[in-house]
Amino acid sequence: MKQFNLSEFKITKVLICVFILSFSNVLQAQYASKLICTDVDPTTAKAINNNTSEILSEFNTAFFANKVPTLKMKGLSKDGRAAILSMWEFAPFRCLETQIIERALKTPTGYEVRNIPLFLKDMPEEDAYAEIVVKFDSKGNVDDLYFALDHHNYAEIMNAEGNDVSDLRRRQVILDFVENFRTSYNRKDITFLEKVYSEDALIITGKVIKTENRTDASSYGISAEKIEYQKKTKAEYITGLKNVFKNNTRINIVFDEIEVSKHPRYDEIYGINLKQGWNTSRYSDVGYVFLMMDFKNENSPIIHVRTWQPEKLNGKDLPKNDIFQLGNFEVQ
Repeated sequence: MKQFNLSEFKITKVLICVFILSFSNVLQAQYASKLICTDVDPTTAKAINNNTSEILSEFNTAFFANKVPTLKMKGLSKDGRAAILSMWEFAPFRCLETQIIERALKTPTGYEVRNIPLFLKDMPEEDAYAEIVVKFDSKGNVDDLYFALDHHNYAEIMNAEGNDVSDLRRRQVILDFVENFRTSYNRKDITFLEKVYSEDALIITGKVIKTENRTDASSYGISAEKIEYQKKTKAEYITGLKNVFKNNTRINIVFDEIEVSKHPRYDEIYGINLKQGWNTSRYSDVGYVFLMMDFKNENSPIIHVRTWQPEKLNGKDLPKNDIFQLGNFEVQ
């Protein structure tokens, strides 16, 4: 019988442990994404870089393991964790870059880093790529995360000269709100939506209906389209939205062609026009959304008016003059 050598066993055990540890480190390196932020003091930059890198790397590991990220790191707020997990429920994602270098932009409540590229799982090819914004508190802890607007559209509004929106900080607040507003539908955040609509909000939706043309003999019997408008209260709109969230596994909202205008008499009132792509598991459409916003409290802006109109009518683009604007509504 061969004599058992305890020393050889111990050496083998140590080698196995070293191999497992090395293999684990290789896997972690394989899925690691590192952020390097600029334009901020060294202490805050270190916190932002470490917290973001840790979260992005966990996204990547969870994505390939088909698991939900645990997100137990210290540099993540409770609200930030909830926001991330609701986005993960919308679609699991991973970061596309191993190293990201971006500016840390100052915000009223802390900082934000933009242009972080993600790949979204199980999404149509045209929607599988997205960029996100990561929000931080004043100490560099991750406080929120949401989908970013198209980079060109964002830069165009932020860098505009001579338009109605002259204040750079206010423009940033408005666009940050629009991004969070869009993401709230993606992650079915009914609490956020209930909060941002004023109690007396005016909500108008346009419905395309077909009418038979009886005035022109040459086109008799041919259906023409017209828009029938319906007014809803906040309660009616939120109730309907809850049903939509309940009956659809996924809701994907995309905003484009964003225009911002300031009221000529009230500095805190803004009009926001945007083109909205609405896609759910049961229904899709494209239309124009107008929001009349009150930014008196920049940390808690509210919507007084929301309208929706179809992109096309009778096979043609809806005329620009027919799209609701700030001037269509009286401010009291």
